Amino acid sequence: MQPERFQPIDDAQRRNAFATASASQTLHLDDWPFDPTITMLVQSDHTIDINADELTSIVDYASSMGIRKLRTGALRATSAELVVSHGFHVIDELALLKFDFSAPLPQLRPACQLRHLRRRHLRAAEAVDLDAFGPKWAQHREALRKTQQATLHSRSRRCSDDRDAVVAFALSGYTNNVGYLQRLAVAQRHQRSGVGLSLSCDALHWMHQRGCDHALVNTSLQNGNALALYEQIGFSQLSERLTIAELDVVTTS
Repeated sequence: MQPERFQPIDDAQRRNAFATASASQTLHLDDWPFDPTITMLVQSDHTIDINADELTSIVDYASSMGIRKLRTGALRATSAELVVSHGFHVIDELALLKFDFSAPLPQLRPACQLRHLRRRHLRAAEAVDLDAFGPKWAQHREALRKTQQATLHSRSRRCSDDRDAVVAFALSGYTNNVGYLQRLAVAQRHQRSGVGLSLSCDALHWMHQRGCDHALVNTSLQNGNALALYEQIGFSQLSERLTIAELDVVTTS
């Protein structure tokens, strides 16, 4: 029996198949949260462009597993051009924004008391993420845990209501001198309350204290509220865009 569409995917056999039989060292497969019909094509190192032969190999491997659709994460231009040339179509474009720490830091905005987001809070954070982004783009708790581990140093913060229920969270990190605001989610009924601003400013102050030169964040070009928030804080859009693309494996196999 397949999981319900809006429940996180929990298929240990499928995950083990992805982990042990991947056709590429720089590309691998993972579940797309909340939708069992889609498999994520993960680029292991975004500083290295996707290789055409490895892409062909892993698409063939996905077809042999009976996978119906492949969806990429956020790709830089060269890798995006390659996957499109292999039959993927663009489903979203992301703005890439930069905060330069030579500029004045935004003032801390205590719209709520910020606390650590610990492992025991990830189920609640998953619910907030689903409420904020909807099932198409939400991340489940395992994906959030992987995000926490994606940088050498990480910081996970939450805002909770009077009953200590998580209503918003931010995941951030840094590697070398570059900071990343990796995930910011605010439950819909708490949006436009200053909570997202508080979490973002807190992350930037933490990165600055640890010697980062600049910070990066990305968001969909269709997400006007997020773009306005980041620009209010002091982020500037770069000319570079990131791309998310999808392939119907059944049609192309």
